[in-house]
Amino acid sequence: MTRETTIARVLLVLVFAPAGGLFGKAVAEAAQSRAWWPWLVAALVWLVLSGLIAMAVSNHLDEHR
Repeated sequence: MTRETTIARVLLVLVFAPAGGLFGKAVAEAAQSRAWWPWLVAALVWLVLSGLIAMAVSNHLDEHR
C-alpha cells in the first residue's frame, strides 16, 4: 500500500465517521420530537470543513511529487 493510499483511507475515516455520528444524533433527536436541525447543521459543517482540509492535504501532496 502506498503512502497516499494510507493517507486517503485515514482521511476517509476521519471525515465520514464523525459525520455519521452527527447524522445519527439528528435522527435520534427527531425520533424524540426534539430539535434535530442543529445536529444536521453540525454534520454538514463537519463534512464541508473536513472536505476542504482533505483537498488541501491532497493538493499539498501533489505539489511535492
